[in-house]
Amino acid sequence: MRDALETPRLLLLPLSRELLMQTLGAGTFRAQGATFGEGWAGEAEVIFPLHLLNLGEEDAVRGSFAVVERASGQATGLLGTKHAPEQGRVEIGYGLTEAGRGQGYATEAVGALLEHLRGWPDVQTVLAETLPDNRPSIRVLEKNSFTLTGRRTDSADGELLCWARPLSQQL
Repeated sequence: MRDALETPRLLLLPLSRELLMQTLGAGTFRAQGATFGEGWAGEAEVIFPLHLLNLGEEDAVRGSFAVVERASGQATGLLGTKHAPEQGRVEIGYGLTEAGRGQGYATEAVGALLEHLRGWPDVQTVLAETLPDNRPSIRVLEKNSFTLTGRRTDSADGELLCWARPLSQQL
């Protein structure tokens, strides 16, 4: 599969124009050898129309991937960069369906994304944010060698913990 990332248990499929359009069409569908159930992308689905508008000539959203469990072929979440790199930094986000949580998939997927981002010459540091009470997400970042760098208050989400990881640092 073109530009897919692979881990021992996961296949990370690029968030392509096809996936965006089929997800917005609602219902369960199959694409790129995987099954995408309703709600596979979680809350991030609300930004899919914007992704489609911004794609231009590109066939996929740069740095964004559907998380697919290899054993079942089931899409179980989404992860990727939140914006284009700025001043050598890029922020990532990730989320899994209820069925995909608690199995180490997020840790595995974030690790693969970090390796992928090493190939981006315009990125030296990866950033992430979590809610202070989201212990599973905090553990994902800690296991991927992120360092807590501070806190900030967001008008929608409230207090957030801010994390950073230099790509020069080995896992």
